[in-house]
Amino acid sequence: MMQKITKNLIRVTILLLPAYLIRLSVFGIPTNVLEILILLAFISCLAESRHSLFEFYKKYKVIFWAVLAIFAGLIISTLANHNYTVGLGIIKSWFILPLAFAWVIYGETKRAENLESIYKWLYLSAFWVAVSALVYYINDQLTYDGRLAGFFNSPNYLAMYLAPAIIIGVESIKYKVLSKRNKAAYFISFLFILVSFYLTYSYAAWAAVTASLFIAGFIKNKNKINLKKISAVAAIIILVILSQWNNLKFKDFRTLGERSSFESRIIIWKSATKILGDNIFFGIGPGNFQNKYLEYQKYFPPYLEWAVPHPHNLYLAFWLYGGIMGLAGFLALVVVWFKEMIKKEKNSLWAVSVGITLYFLIHGLADTTYFKNDLAIVFWINFVMLL
Repeated sequence: MMQKITKNLIRVTILLLPAYLIRLSVFGIPTNVLEILILLAFISCLAESRHSLFEFYKKYKVIFWAVLAIFAGLIISTLANHNYTVGLGIIKSWFILPLAFAWVIYGETKRAENLESIYKWLYLSAFWVAVSALVYYINDQLTYDGRLAGFFNSPNYLAMYLAPAIIIGVESIKYKVLSKRNKAAYFISFLFILVSFYLTYSYAAWAAVTASLFIAGFIKNKNKINLKKISAVAAIIILVILSQWNNLKFKDFRTLGERSSFESRIIIWKSATKILGDNIFFGIGPGNFQNKYLEYQKYFPPYLEWAVPHPHNLYLAFWLYGGIMGLAGFLALVVVWFKEMIKKEKNSLWAVSVGITLYFLIHGLADTTYFKNDLAIVFWINFVMLL
């Protein structure tokens, strides 16, 4: 009975990952619908008592200590910068609860059909988000520069949420491993996701997904090069570039205009690097980048962007928010995970898992692909899937 309840809670939680946007208060404590679903799933999992933390520690000691280093770095940075309320709130929402849900998922990973089911629900979640985003597009509810954001705060957030589903969808259509539905139905759903993803005009996300699929596929196929597939992908890339040639954003990118989004990123990275240079050991604390970014404006020409909650780089973010210890913990986590993946059978599930992780890391060079409620959960779900 409890096992069935846990499975259903897992499915509902994954399907409703964007429910963190629905905020409420319970006994005066601020929370959201997603956090309540995670807590219910975690309590249900504990009631089953299916796996113990001690067993996980014996098997994956380095992962355990790497996670502990991340937490230690975040807490020390929060205390050192006196950023208690915001900092501890972020640690709860972007680390503790995602890890709690990953622990629930870990108990489901002993059978291949459960792995397929979890990825299927991630895909379905992205599908309904993509459909709802297209409703925004039909009603001409776009950003000032004509990009699709749906109900998210920015087009990049929408692109980052849909990207893992693109990777899942490619493997599903190729090998039919994640669903017994016919390929036509799966292709139509994939098309909805792909169109919404395209309309975000998030070039960094496009490039990261392409690179991730290529690298994961290359390794899975034992380093064999398929010239037909490479030619097809090259043709698609050329068509996409041509379709964007007269797009204002692409023009700015090509010419590196003074007010281009790329130039804005460069200024943000320069400011973040300057901030980091002055806070190299303990960082500035989670959730404190906006304040520091504005404080450091005096060292630079007038900013092109003023509302910048994150440094637009995953690695800078971990260093700034968790100090050297937080960054070291994250990098150790990634290295150990890839070492574990090398040992695994290189099947389609492997390609999906590695592809999603590569996406987070590659797109993380130009965006903060972790520090958001739903993205943090997707990261940790994928992290534990093949362990």
